[in-house]
Amino acid sequence: MGLFGAGDPPCPDGSICSGKARTFVGKKTKTVGGNRTQIIDPGTGIYHSSTTKINSDGTSTTDVYIIKDNKWQKAASSNDGGKTYTYDDDVAGAGFKNELNNPQGGIHKNIDAGVNKAADNASVPPTTKANLLDSNKNNAVNDNSQANTKPAAAAPAATAETAAKGTRNEFPNLRYPINIAKTKQDIIKFDMHEYVPSKIVGGENQIGFSRGDLASAIGSVILPIPSGISDQNKADWGSNSMTALDIAKADIAKTAIFDGLSQGVDKFSSYIDKIKKNPKEVGDAVGTSLAAAAAGVDGQALLSRTTGQVLNPNMELLFKGPSLRPFSFKFKLSPRDKEEANEVIKIIRFFKQGSAPIRSKSNLFLKSPHIFRIKYVKMGESGELHRGLNAFKTCALQSFGVNYTPTGNYATYSDGIMVSYDITMSFSEITPIFNDDYDMDDSFIGF
Repeated sequence: MGLFGAGDPPCPDGSICSGKARTFVGKKTKTVGGNRTQIIDPGTGIYHSSTTKINSDGTSTTDVYIIKDNKWQKAASSNDGGKTYTYDDDVAGAGFKNELNNPQGGIHKNIDAGVNKAADNASVPPTTKANLLDSNKNNAVNDNSQANTKPAAAAPAATAETAAKGTRNEFPNLRYPINIAKTKQDIIKFDMHEYVPSKIVGGENQIGFSRGDLASAIGSVILPIPSGISDQNKADWGSNSMTALDIAKADIAKTAIFDGLSQGVDKFSSYIDKIKKNPKEVGDAVGTSLAAAAAGVDGQALLSRTTGQVLNPNMELLFKGPSLRPFSFKFKLSPRDKEEANEVIKIIRFFKQGSAPIRSKSNLFLKSPHIFRIKYVKMGESGELHRGLNAFKTCALQSFGVNYTPTGNYATYSDGIMVSYDITMSFSEITPIFNDDYDMDDSFIGF
């Protein structure tokens, strides 16, 4: 996932895609102390990516995208290898245009470098690669590049059955308190999206799953940021042991697989020679372990019982894999008038229905519930993403609870609406956090 809620950059089928990168424009420096350069203005960081398609006549078309309004938007296109560009004036600003028009500009050079790297990863022939760019060789460095390509002839994807009649795919945009939009209070926003399944990606240099871009939100809820918010980033580590006998067996097997059976036999013979040269105790320990293996019992246990010692386990803590982050939130909703009471009822319905599984039309399948993008926003609804709090990847709502009597007593207004509701939500991100996901500058805490 890209910067906060922007998602992965576009990569149409059959295109060579550079991946996301960031370039600062408008940087200002001054010379101090006679020979030292000091940055007085780091400029504005622009997140960008490009897609290049090779046309049937041998030419290429390159589209450049940038993140604007928290989503990827096409800002420029070139049909002559980046020599000239046409711009969408509603997306591309003056600084971006200047950098891209100038062959020595940082964005121009990084775009070219990204296209070249993506072409190399896609094993594009040199003669074809030469036609992709006006500059055949570019030395620009793109530290944030995540070059990838999608094969032109992708394997047909499995088709999901349509949802049952009555399935809700549109929800209102809701707020509590109802006048929160008029304030400058920091908020948390929950955007609901239809679930997009992953696709199998199999290219020259990658294999795995790629999750498609989410469509526009189908509804949202804005609430004040609650107390007790936290996050915990974890990775799964565990202890692992390999005795000298295990190491020897692995070494012999590896040699036989990669270097040939005869080399594996030689490796086995070398270990036998080493055992013969060692003291009698070593031979006895190896013999006891082999006897235990033949008898189907624990070799270390047998060795400990008979000799009072065990083979050195060479224990080490090893990385096993990533973990998915959970998040929990609790809100108290106490409507103050009829309009706000109706809004609270709709908010509860929003999360209850949005997190429910979806039946297929035939009732043979169950489709994934809707998913959520969550973000903290500073200074109200029209403010900026909160730099001082964590960001979220796309989340699934795993549980949603409502306490209808949080005061301990049953109390309603005259129309039957409860005087207060406590709601609790438990989310989990649907993909792990990786090192390269931190594609924002260091002024953000990030994920």
